[in-house]
Order: sequence, then C-alpha cells, then structure tokens
Amino acid sequence: MFLLSYHLDAAHLVVELGAVVDLDNEARIEREILRLLPCCGPRALVVDLRTPVLTPRALGLLLRVRGRSEERGVPLVVVAGYDTGREALSAAGLHRVLRVAPTLQGAVSRSRGCRPESEASPGGTRDDRPGAASSGRSAEGPIGPYADTSRPRYPGER
Repeated sequence: MFLLSYHLDAAHLVVELGAVVDLDNEARIEREILRLLPCCGPRALVVDLRTPVLTPRALGLLLRVRGRSEERGVPLVVVAGYDTGREALSAAGLHRVLRVAPTLQGAVSRSRGCRPESEASPGGTRDDRPGAASSGRSAEGPIGPYADTSRPRYPGER
C-alpha cells in the first residue's frame, strides 16, 4: 500500500490516509506510517483522514500509531475533514487523545498545544454593564446546547 506523505514544514510530516482501514490493509498501513517516522525526523506526525468511514480497525490503528510515535517523542495529530469521522472519534472518546482537528491548519495548531476553536474560550465576551458581573449572566442569557432546559418553566409561558 502506498500512502501519500509530505513535509508541511520542517516540523510536520503529513500522511494522507485515503483508504478505508480493514483487515486486509490494516497491518500494511501501520507499517508504512511507522516506517516514515525514523527516517524523516518530524516533530509532529499529522494523519489526514481522507475518507468519511472510520472503522474500529482504523481507530485501533490510530491508537497504536500514536503510542509508537509518542515513544519516539513525536506527537500524533489527526485531521478529520468529514463530520462523520469527527463524530466517530468523539463518540469513541478519542477526539482529545488523538488531538483531532477538522482542517490541516487546525492540526498544526493542535500539534503546538493550542486548543481547538470549539474548546477555546471566546475573547471579548465580558459584559461591562454595571451589575452584570455580579449576576454571572450575560445579556443574552444562558448559552449552550442545554440552555433552554436550564431555565425554569412556568405554565402558560414560552
């Protein structure tokens, strides 16, 4: 199996994984990725998932490659451009372990220790109105996916 790999810069080796990982190609893909580590000397390995399908074998492969690369002092970062791939990694609880990013630029930031935008605290959201800091609420009210469920409900009001 041939994997496309290139140096993004002196510190980042990118390996594009365009095939669905299954029983037939899992060992070959792992060998190919690990073969690139000692010769290239990157400071970060970026695996770019070019397929929307992530099998359990792909998850296991990524974890094994992460372990082997971190033994050599090379952190692993994963680019999952498809929503289904990011959802699978998140559902498996691997989005932080594998430092998942939706774009190559985001992966470069993650390899440097930056948090993804969705986890980063938004800048400039402080409310400077008098009394706003003491209430602990912003002018818009609670935010987040469960904001509506955190408000008290009264019969007849919506």
